[in-house]
Amino acid sequence: MEHEPMEPVEHDELEPIPEEPGELTIKPKRHMSEKQLANLAKAREKAKVALTVKKKRSTTLKQQERKLRELKLKEKEDRVQAELNTLQNTVNVDGDAEDEPVRHVRKPTKKKKPPKIVYYSSSEEDDEPEPEIIYKKKPKAKPRTNFQKMPTMREADQAVEDAAIEQKYNDELLRMRRDYMMQQVFPS
Repeated sequence: MEHEPMEPVEHDELEPIPEEPGELTIKPKRHMSEKQLANLAKAREKAKVALTVKKKRSTTLKQQERKLRELKLKEKEDRVQAELNTLQNTVNVDGDAEDEPVRHVRKPTKKKKPPKIVYYSSSEEDDEPEPEIIYKKKPKAKPRTNFQKMPTMREADQAVEDAAIEQKYNDELLRMRRDYMMQQVFPS
């Protein structure tokens, strides 16, 4: 890096550096021209007009929404009242009593009778028509749990211990194989 010689600087071009941090120079206030002030006034008027229009629109929207909610509520009340009147009105204009409203009652379903199991003899003395004959297999009994085949607590504990020992053995074997492979690849 080469150092270039500094040019001599006039004393007037340098700004004084404040020696203490509390000693700062205060900048003069910025003044706006007449044209800028006129433009600012126009912009403020335009914004004020736009804001009043927006407020009027939002208030009319809120009023319309309120009216809509009231109309919907009134419509619902009228519908409920009309339905209530039709149900309570059991007398005709002539004064005759109306029939009660028809209620649909579910008829009980008829259970299908299972065909009778008939055992017949070898003699054919009966002159009656033969009923339907169904042969059923005797249901098999569920096999009972044989408690003698179940392991005792001691045998169960032994099985858990054996599994733990086998797991340790497999882990150690895997570690030894890994070490052997590392020795083959990176001999020390």
